Amino acid sequence: MRSACALAMVIVVGSACGSAHAAGPSPSPGTASVSASPSPILDPYDQELLTELRTLDFQMYETPIRVGGYVFAGAGLNYDRNTLQLRYGGIAIDEWKALNFNPSSGKCSTQDPQYTWNCHFLATSPEGHNLYASPVGGLDGSPPDIGDVYVELGSTVVNMKTSGLHTPSLADLKMFADTLAQVGADAVVQLNAGARAYAQELRVTAASRIDFKTYLPQKPLQDFTLDKKFLLNPTDPLHPYLYLHFSRVAVGNEAFEFTAAEFRDGTALSTSHCGVMDPESYTPDTSCKLTFTTSRSVAVYTTYASTRFDLAPTRVTFLYSMQIDKATSAELSTFIDSFVEVPPAQIPGG
Repeated sequence: MRSACALAMVIVVGSACGSAHAAGPSPSPGTASVSASPSPILDPYDQELLTELRTLDFQMYETPIRVGGYVFAGAGLNYDRNTLQLRYGGIAIDEWKALNFNPSSGKCSTQDPQYTWNCHFLATSPEGHNLYASPVGGLDGSPPDIGDVYVELGSTVVNMKTSGLHTPSLADLKMFADTLAQVGADAVVQLNAGARAYAQELRVTAASRIDFKTYLPQKPLQDFTLDKKFLLNPTDPLHPYLYLHFSRVAVGNEAFEFTAAEFRDGTALSTSHCGVMDPESYTPDTSCKLTFTTSRSVAVYTTYASTRFDLAPTRVTFLYSMQIDKATSAELSTFIDSFVEVPPAQIPGG
């Protein structure tokens, strides 16, 4: 019964915001309501969390599991048990009791009302919620930091922050401000269960959302061994890429591992387009050089710390340096030319 209830809560809110990828069906229109009917809670952690949530003295707000291009991963309390923390692939949200929250004075209160943080008006959402942003570095006069934004909902301060390498857009922040809906303690725990079930579904079906060809090497590079391969994307689980991990027993100060990624890049590699190292890295490299061409005519580009090449429509990148790891072009050529296509269905979701 619990599993069926959890899956029933996998609801979505459609939006033009979020990922620019088009793979997979678009989210269907949904409702901002995340209320749930009570059901038995069997997990000891869930029961402990439910007990603690019922002691909070402020309103809690949550979203459906899918909001635009974001996927809710669960909620919990901070160490001091005075802040509800919501986890998504590309955004983190903290909620606490609104005490002395007076952004018109240029200050936004923290969880401890004795302490404040510089903040200034940023924008108003379509539903009329005022968003306030800290200045970059916390220093007045600096541009607004959209990776640190506040909004007041009822008796609650909501702080929306950068998560990992992803900074949400202003449109995304407005979407969250208007989508967050008041919930009770039972609904928080129920939604956590739904998020776990949905995460498992995404892992099982990851191969169906791959929009590029996947390749695996058939020969080693130096004495590195491919020991891990997963289809994943913690920042945007709706659009997985292929993650590869290589390791070896290192001697002295040699590197003992390196990672690789495979994904779609619509622009071919060139000295003017290096692109990103993986879909979770939002800042592209700006200077890479054509270093050599393999015997199969694969053009290999490098930066000081990375190696990358195209097997159209797939971009392959290594956090591996020819200079640091003292690899020859012949060694890399043999390794790169050994890559063969492997159906994504044969690679597990991570």
